[in-house]
Amino acid sequence: MSILEKIFPRQANNEYRGSPLAFYVLCAFAVLFTGRSLIHYFKHDGGANSIASIVTFPGTPDPDTVIYLIFSLWGGQQLVTVSILALVLWRYRTLIPFMFLMIIAEQLLRMGAGALHPLTPDFYEHRPPGGVLNLPMLALAVVMFLLSLKGSEPFSQ
Repeated sequence: MSILEKIFPRQANNEYRGSPLAFYVLCAFAVLFTGRSLIHYFKHDGGANSIASIVTFPGTPDPDTVIYLIFSLWGGQQLVTVSILALVLWRYRTLIPFMFLMIIAEQLLRMGAGALHPLTPDFYEHRPPGGVLNLPMLALAVVMFLLSLKGSEPFSQ
C-alpha cells in the first residue's frame, strides 16, 4: 500500500494498521482539543484574557467584544474539528494519518498567522500557551504522523 493510500484510503474503516502509540496520542490530542474548544466557545472572554493573557483595550464601543466574538467563533470551528476527530477515532481509524496531517497543517497555519500578524509582548500579560506549545505540538504531530503510517497488524481497541 502506498503512502498516499495510507493517508487517503479508498475506503475509510476501522482497520488502522499504524502504531498504537499514534492512536493513543491522537486520543490525548482529542481530549486537549475538546477542552480548548469548549473554553474558546463558552468562556465569557473566549479565553483571550483569562488564558492567552491578551490585555484589554479601552474604547466605546468596547473593542474587546469583537476579540471575544472571534475567539468564540474559533472555538466553534474547533468543536467541528473535534467532532470529526472523535468520529475518526470511533469509526474510521484508517483516517488517523490524515487527521495527523490536518493537525500539522493547523499548527503550521497558526505559526504562519503569528508571523503575518505578530503581537509584541505589549499585547500580553504573559506568554500565552499557544506561543509556548505550537512548536512542540507540531513536532509531536509530525512524529505521530510518521508512526501512523507504519504498517502492522490491524490495531483494535
